[in-house]
Amino acid sequence: MNTLKSLFTASLVMAALATTAFALPPGKGGPQKALTSQADFEALKPGEQLVLVCKASDSIQIVDVKDEKHALQMCKDGEMVHCPMCKKEYKVRSVGNPAKGQTTVREVTIVNEKGEPCMFYARLR
Repeated sequence: MNTLKSLFTASLVMAALATTAFALPPGKGGPQKALTSQADFEALKPGEQLVLVCKASDSIQIVDVKDEKHALQMCKDGEMVHCPMCKKEYKVRSVGNPAKGQTTVREVTIVNEKGEPCMFYARLR
């Protein structure tokens, strides 16, 4: 019985070590912080991948940035974003106009029909 217990414990330790060996270091491989400003979208480069997260359906989509124009289109005020899980269209809202002194940064959110934030983009590294 003691041998069986030791063998089981050793198996658990080996399994734990094996899974941590393949874990990515912090900040590598997973979604990063949400893109919340127009400057975040302007900094995107062609070929980068984004994750579009829908809070309503708890789903994600991978989006490839095609070019600079595509990156700016994603944060354009009034742009519609489709969620295939919800089967709904959500609106991009870009608030603040630095030229008019309202804020120094244009904040970008994706909202539902009630005006509540429901989706966001994040970099995938």
